[in-house]
Amino acid sequence: MIVDVHEPAAIPEGLRARGCPVEVRAIQPADYVVGPLGVERKTLSDFFSSIVKRRLFEQVRRLRETYPLSLVLVEGDLAKIAKERNPAAFWGGFAAVTLGERVPILFTPDRAQTVVALHTLEKRFSTGASDYGLRHKPKMSTPEERQRFLVEGLPQIGETTAARLLERFGSARRVFTAREAVLQDVPGIGPKRAREITAVLDLRYRGTQRTLEDEA
Repeated sequence: MIVDVHEPAAIPEGLRARGCPVEVRAIQPADYVVGPLGVERKTLSDFFSSIVKRRLFEQVRRLRETYPLSLVLVEGDLAKIAKERNPAAFWGGFAAVTLGERVPILFTPDRAQTVVALHTLEKRFSTGASDYGLRHKPKMSTPEERQRFLVEGLPQIGETTAARLLERFGSARRVFTAREAVLQDVPGIGPKRAREITAVLDLRYRGTQRTLEDEA
């Protein structure tokens, strides 16, 4: 199973404790990839928020475009839905995803049961292809979306951090040429991630062809 770097550490730890092979790295879209299955995990509050901001439907479409099988996992106590200001929004989003987009939604009451559910999915879907769209190229209609996509290719950089980097430096080129000491001052980067970014940008690309130096 591949787990996105931005997911809570307790989940991959819990999966490993149950004997599930886990690799943590940046993936997009989805938070978990199990063979042909892409899983987007959301807390109950995040599910509500993504409906209001219309993010949910774009995320679901990207899942469908990238993976042969897609699933949204919603984590939280469903009894809390009745306490929300507009419970109908939840069920409207549920219907739009499951019936309109034909992507199933799986509910878990808490993080511990999320681990159990993911482990069950791993046992069911782990065979077959495992590298579907780990960095999905969305249908980009604006220059800003293209800029974010470029920056998201850097190590452990998600959409939010990519936006912060672009806001700090003003362009993708300036992000790529920024010094390590300056990168680490951006919120969400820090010294370790700044080193990883500059290391991959400075690394010489060899590809599959041998150079004259290699032959010498």
